[in-house]
Amino acid sequence: MRFGILLLGFAFAGVFSRGAMADHVADGVPLPDDVSISQPARDAPLNHQRFVGAWIGAWEDAIRHVLIVEDVRPSGEAKVVYAVGDNPWASIPGVWHRQTASLSGDVLKVSRKFDATYRLTAEGTLIGTWQRGSSRALARLSKIDLDALMRADVQLPWSSTSVEFLMLDTELIEDGKPVRLEAVLYKPRSTGPFPLLVFNHGATLNGREVKRVRETSSNFLLASAFVDRGWMVAFPQRRGRGRSDGLYDEGFAIDRKQGYSCDAVRSQKGAERALSDVEAAIEALRRRADVRTGHILVGGQSRGGLLSVLYAARHSEQVLGVINFVGGWLAEACNTAATVNKGLFSQGAGYKRPTLWLYGRDDATFTTAHSRANFEAFVSAGGKGSFYDLPVPNSTRGHLLIAWPERWLPFVDRYLKELEVPTPP
Repeated sequence: MRFGILLLGFAFAGVFSRGAMADHVADGVPLPDDVSISQPARDAPLNHQRFVGAWIGAWEDAIRHVLIVEDVRPSGEAKVVYAVGDNPWASIPGVWHRQTASLSGDVLKVSRKFDATYRLTAEGTLIGTWQRGSSRALARLSKIDLDALMRADVQLPWSSTSVEFLMLDTELIEDGKPVRLEAVLYKPRSTGPFPLLVFNHGATLNGREVKRVRETSSNFLLASAFVDRGWMVAFPQRRGRGRSDGLYDEGFAIDRKQGYSCDAVRSQKGAERALSDVEAAIEALRRRADVRTGHILVGGQSRGGLLSVLYAARHSEQVLGVINFVGGWLAEACNTAATVNKGLFSQGAGYKRPTLWLYGRDDATFTTAHSRANFEAFVSAGGKGSFYDLPVPNSTRGHLLIAWPERWLPFVDRYLKELEVPTPP
């Protein structure tokens, strides 16, 4: 999330000030010259021992980050070096700090004036989450040989992706003026053209969070998974969202301070307006020279998942497949939610290829029963697809299923295989 990266940069400035002076600089990230890695104690848990070593990545694929776990102890304590590279948004140099972290199961936690947690996956990577107040960032870290990290004048594999923020020229007109839509692009660090996945964002909770409207939405974990498979991933921002031009108006109450309306007619009109934005963004993206001609994938989170199903129905000739994460338009807090959501998903049944529906259990926005009923309405209207109700580690965060790729990625890989999508060399 671009806005999140800005906040992260300023937060780093407040947390670290100038920090410890560097003895060594690894591709822009300062490190102590006396860094070392000890053989873990034999009686330390095996999953804790797997953390020992040097790890590199980048917060939101933008701010370079090194975590060196120098030692772990049977008590669950770990000696770590935490370092970040230069932060251009906050105009401060990179910094490092050595401190004690805590280990519990497959999670390592660093606490300072922020919290950074690192979850060790079965594939041997770390999924990092950085949190300070409302500022949050994600990173995927991979292990690297310490000697390679400490060699001078070496370029390190911080990320396999290239990230681009751009404004798309569209055919939309509002108040007599052309509308440009912001988009975040992730793509492989190679020459294209690439097959395209367009991933559509959701709403802003209840619509009353003014600040969230101007946050640019993207998800680097999802993007990284598809970039690893050879795809370009685009996250367009609909009108009034992020830096996009125009008014954000997707079914608000007459008094916008009240947030989203539960009125079925206003909701339908809001969905149509949002869909026109998706259509305009995709039209602009398909004109790019680095986008492969032919079919595209569409997907989205929450409202974006529903919009992807609708887009596919109206542009079947363009769409290879649809990946719907916890899709729906109105939250169940509205007594019209069942009618509106079933009706909209039924409109999407005109798409006759298989679709993939991924939902998290214990979702506070859409219960499993509600979402299954939406899927059944879609199928009854002639749609095709598979519905999966997946557990998430945090039982109250089912709507954020996308944050746990290990839960949904096997289903995505199977779906891509069923669609006969070729794997990258």
